[in-house]
Amino acid sequence: MHVLNVLTPVLLTGATGLIGGELLHALLAVGSRHLTAIVRPTSNLGVRARIADRLMRSGWPVNGEVKHLTVETGDLREPGLGLAEEAAQQLRRETQIIIHSASETSFIRNQDCHETNILGMRHLIDFAQSCRRKPLVVYMSTAANGGAVSNCCLKEDEGCQPGAVHHNEYTHSKALAEQMLWDSGLPALVLRPSIVFSAGLPDAKFARAILWFVPLLNDLDAAPIDPASRLDTVPVASVVDWTIRLLQLPKRQHNCYHLSAGPAYSLTCNQIVDFLTMHYKREKPLELIPPGKWTRELHRRYIRTPQQRVTFSMLRHYLPFLNMNVVYDNSRLVADLGEDAVRIPPFTSYMGELLTMIPHEAAMAEAFNP
Repeated sequence: MHVLNVLTPVLLTGATGLIGGELLHALLAVGSRHLTAIVRPTSNLGVRARIADRLMRSGWPVNGEVKHLTVETGDLREPGLGLAEEAAQQLRRETQIIIHSASETSFIRNQDCHETNILGMRHLIDFAQSCRRKPLVVYMSTAANGGAVSNCCLKEDEGCQPGAVHHNEYTHSKALAEQMLWDSGLPALVLRPSIVFSAGLPDAKFARAILWFVPLLNDLDAAPIDPASRLDTVPVASVVDWTIRLLQLPKRQHNCYHLSAGPAYSLTCNQIVDFLTMHYKREKPLELIPPGKWTRELHRRYIRTPQQRVTFSMLRHYLPFLNMNVVYDNSRLVADLGEDAVRIPPFTSYMGELLTMIPHEAAMAEAFNP
């Protein structure tokens, strides 16, 4: 079995994203001496500048020395991962673990989801199969790839349903990509985070990416959300810590784990609204009405102003997730790591700090790019 230690040659994708960037920081912090990140340049930043910027966003000292990290220019959307031939050959000879964290998470950019999530997996599989020693592919999937399920505690064996109905192409493409990996025959460890918050990172961009809709709820007096619907949310630090711990285990019992709050730590929408009422000092709490009771008459009563109509339209991508009432069983994680390792900080300990980084105007701008 592939076990992570400081000398293990690791190839990381998605190193400038939320989870991938925190994994990069964590691998460097535990002393990884053989780490390579594949990074796509942007129009204004080269790959090393992008990595330096991402590390600083994680709290790495400005101009701090980064030892034992190789940064290669590449692109998952291209055959051979878009690597230069010399770099590709060296990685094929040496790589033992590939942590695949790169992902397109948009709910509306279907073509980008296809190119990054599906085509990117195809190219990554081809590359891994060409390696001298078949590396372990650690795929950062999503717990939501089980499709449009509802009212359940979903186990790992019930997830990854590419043939099911999905609320958007993001979760569908992640299910397709995961199935491709299972079908490849490569050694695989699939990790499925639930809803991941950037708790602890003083970074408004990451906070907006997942929480942009929350400040917009202040435009509304009521919304078609079931107050009893549960949400499974985890801070990114927990996702990264669990990932490293699982990779360091001398013996893992499974090849797929939910990185989730599970039944013990999930929250109801009503609990979240109670917190938002205090945080925003609302005179009257947002009224949550189960979708089945949200009639046209109620819609006309509560969605009256032009601003409310715009806000309600923007929220349409999130309402299905808020009403799924699904938590993701994490008993495998608890069994392998222990209950103490799987405890997560309370939602109230970090959510206020994240929301202060998202003024209403910034939330509106982000809403056009869900």
